[in-house]
Amino acid sequence: MRFVKLPGVLAIAVALILAVPGASLAASPYPVNVRLHAHKAVEFDPGFLFEAGPCFTATGDLTEVFNAEAHALATGIDEQANFVPPLHVEKTVEESVLFVPNDPALPTYTGHSTVHLSNLEDSPNAGFTNTVVLRGTDGSHLVLHQDVHILVKATGIVLSVDHQHARCSSG
Repeated sequence: MRFVKLPGVLAIAVALILAVPGASLAASPYPVNVRLHAHKAVEFDPGFLFEAGPCFTATGDLTEVFNAEAHALATGIDEQANFVPPLHVEKTVEESVLFVPNDPALPTYTGHSTVHLSNLEDSPNAGFTNTVVLRGTDGSHLVLHQDVHILVKATGIVLSVDHQHARCSSG
């Protein structure tokens, strides 16, 4: 199941984070301290593959209007403009969603999505939560939810939980 995507949000966040000089924290192990705020940013994805099994899988046009806040703490920024670990990242995105399927037999969906990310997936301790609530023009409802937690122990053992579900009802 693939929920409303956020790579564009991440790209915007990285671009804006790198455009803002980090504040120095002399006594902190994280001398780079960067915050990002986006308000009513718009992302349009034509031909987006919306996988909401078992409800439906379809391609169509996805429009997201979002507010986002991100905060990154890092030990530095390298020559390729990447954060240098160890680092800590938090990101929260609230967005309005419009999905217009290419298949005219499917309804258009509008609704809301909330995403929270704690650290990146390759960090020792990461988490991701995404909840999407949509209503179709035919009166149907679609609720998608995903929780991912990743813990890498010092021994190298990786513990991972990826819980996701979709609930749909007809109008």
